[in-house]
Amino acid sequence: MTAQPTRILQIVPRLFPDVDGVGDYALQLAHQLHDHSQILSDFLVFRPNPRLQPMLDQFAVHRLNHHTAQGLVDQVPENISTIFLQYSNYPYLLGKLDTPMWLVDALKSLKQRGLRIVVMFHELPTLRYKQIRCPNVVQRRVSRGLAQVADVVVTNNAAFQQTLAGWTESPVHCVPNFSSIGVVGQVPSLSERKRSLIVFGSSDRTRVYRHNTRTINRVCQLLKIDTLYDVGRPIEWDSQGLDVKVVKTGFLSASEISQLMAESLAGIFDYRRFPQNLAKSTVYAAYCSHGLLPICNGHGLRTQDGIVANHHYVVTSSLHQFAQPSSLQAIADNAQAHYQTRTLAQCTAQFSQLIYPVASAPALNTDVYTEIGIGHRLRTPHPPTPSP
Repeated sequence: MTAQPTRILQIVPRLFPDVDGVGDYALQLAHQLHDHSQILSDFLVFRPNPRLQPMLDQFAVHRLNHHTAQGLVDQVPENISTIFLQYSNYPYLLGKLDTPMWLVDALKSLKQRGLRIVVMFHELPTLRYKQIRCPNVVQRRVSRGLAQVADVVVTNNAAFQQTLAGWTESPVHCVPNFSSIGVVGQVPSLSERKRSLIVFGSSDRTRVYRHNTRTINRVCQLLKIDTLYDVGRPIEWDSQGLDVKVVKTGFLSASEISQLMAESLAGIFDYRRFPQNLAKSTVYAAYCSHGLLPICNGHGLRTQDGIVANHHYVVTSSLHQFAQPSSLQAIADNAQAHYQTRTLAQCTAQFSQLIYPVASAPALNTDVYTEIGIGHRLRTPHPPTPSP
């Protein structure tokens, strides 16, 4: 007789038909948990779209219509063993000055009922004004409370992990983000690819273009690029000064983006806004997983999460030093090899061990991941939303 799967409730900000990076992440994880770990997810959607359906693929979907502790508790189905909160603070705010401590109270109540509480921190709250960034003290009250009530705390990069470790006595696990568009079976060498450059991502990809025409032209000249593909939601930017053909694709399906990346030479990103958090970038992960040459706009970021400048990506300011085909291939190979520690399959293996009760789970090394295979392609019905 087949054993019944473990049943968990994933709380997400939004879910299809909305386009939401955290929701997309949770859905991909749900498929992999179900297919390979016998863990079945229900979803509770914080901001339900009027067109939200009660089932998405094989997963039950519930609406959070009352944003109170009791409203959340009342929406938890029976036979749930674990509450898995996918938390990025701003989507959970009902207003700029909102401080939803009731979310902490709800998890406390559910924990007292014997449910296991797992909180994945996709972001930590900050205040931004132009080039100034500082902690958002008000919103951090909520994040700190969630970290303290959780049985398991997870995040996606070492900088967040260090901050969270100061908020809770529980271990804080680091699981870097996987590629939002899956992987390819056979990764072509750079010499087999078209001379095209990809700029992929959310609206934040405007940072690649802003006051940067000269640098992009220089990159294209050094790499003999003839076409630049701008992939993602349409954004306003002036491509008139570029010396190559520009194709603005708009939204593409995950399979279309994957095919384009498998054929292109390089992908460029700009992470100066998040200089310590590259491991959470699904854009960078997608470049690595498809064997592209990852190019960082500007100067190198500090070494972080095992990712090293001009070893796992090349920096535009020093690209001329690595212009030989063998050097570029070595960097692409390093990036693709490093990605094997953060595939969807790898991340799912981490989470499955954290979701099962401690007594029955195998020991988990939170720093070094054992290789278990290659991640699967997406089965999402809409374009992926990359993390910046």
